[in-house]
Amino acid sequence: MHLGYDMAAYMGIRALRELEVVSHNLANASTPGFKRELLNLWRLRNLEIPGEDRPAYLDVLSRDFSQGALQTTENETDLALEGRGFFKVEAPQGLRYTRNGCFHLTPDRRLVTAQGYSVLGKNGPITLDAIDQKFAVDEQGGIHLDNSLADRLAVVDFAHPQDLRPVGQNYFVPGPDAGEELEARDTRVLQGMVEASNVDPVAAAVSLITIQRSFESYLQVLDTFAASDRKVVEDLGHV
Repeated sequence: MHLGYDMAAYMGIRALRELEVVSHNLANASTPGFKRELLNLWRLRNLEIPGEDRPAYLDVLSRDFSQGALQTTENETDLALEGRGFFKVEAPQGLRYTRNGCFHLTPDRRLVTAQGYSVLGKNGPITLDAIDQKFAVDEQGGIHLDNSLADRLAVVDFAHPQDLRPVGQNYFVPGPDAGEELEARDTRVLQGMVEASNVDPVAAAVSLITIQRSFESYLQVLDTFAASDRKVVEDLGHV
């Protein structure tokens, strides 16, 4: 197969993957705590493509865990993290980790996520005892009920957050190389605020258009090679 044809086909497939990633980011531009995905091209060391004098590459999906903007909501159950780390919650499937601090209270006074998963403190699920109980969270994650320290939010971190695995709805579980769960350090918990997505919607929209145009150009290259091959076959048929 012609090398140019091969490369154009690969770049076209890669452009489709980029479109998928950027579209996913753009769809979550307004999701609190969402971290954008990145598609990186890694060269595989000491590995060549068989029969060809060129290196092999691999597309690797990673995640940008940089801080999102902090937005004030004045809702006492909304919490934002400034710095590294994740809220720890208990789902029916097991422990989950998230940066989305849009929490609310259930009728039985449990602090839960939008999906109803219990938000965990050092002593387990966080529960307020009385309807009129004053609820406050300090910057260290301390939970104060009627001005008395009752618990502390479980805000945790991992040595290798890139090895956290997304499981949908802005939740993560640790992959085999994420490391042990650690206490997040130098992280502030801010009450009445949420962390916005770190996706720049304007930049993502521009990127989407650029990738779409690149994909179309790769298709044109493939059409050109295909037309050239057809002409060669036709010419051979007339010999």
